[in-house]
Amino acid sequence: MDDARAELLTQLGRISDAAQIHAKNRDMLKAAETLDTPATLSLDQLQLTAKCILTGLQQSLTLGVPPESSSIASKLLVLADRLDESAMKGRDVHEVSPPIRSIGRRV
Repeated sequence: MDDARAELLTQLGRISDAAQIHAKNRDMLKAAETLDTPATLSLDQLQLTAKCILTGLQQSLTLGVPPESSSIASKLLVLADRLDESAMKGRDVHEVSPPIRSIGRRV
């Protein structure tokens, strides 16, 4: 039911609301993919995308296991590479970028 609701919200252009539904259901990959659209994202949407990516990486990675062994982590890292850091506030970039880049370098 939630997937159908999220799909409808996406079609209506309410991608942040759709992503929130996926995040509420702990599907951070779907949330980040929903926000990964060709349209320009607002600062709030960029921050939500970054948080979904970080949370998804935390959920999908296990200490001592290479990130490339998780297809979800690999997909999240690809989405992280497309994240437009230039549009984010300084503090947000410093909170999000280093952890993602650190994990990405090990892949």
